[in-house]
Amino acid sequence: MGIPSALITAIPSVAKSVGVSRIITGGGIPYPAGDPNLPGDREVEFRRRLVEKALEAIASRIEAPTVFNVTIA
Repeated sequence: MGIPSALITAIPSVAKSVGVSRIITGGGIPYPAGDPNLPGDREVEFRRRLVEKALEAIASRIEAPTVFNVTIA
């Protein structure tokens, strides 16, 4: 029903409480789409995983607000 979207956020509980449908748990509050504390190559991998998870989320059929977590090895 419309264009699917996903939100990358450091505070998924707030996003869920306001009804965001697809929520990707990002890094910290000042850097939701990255983590400057990681070494450069791992930070790039973290960002890549965020984008991949967001694409997975918008391709997913959901019925209620859903949180998608990013893991990096």
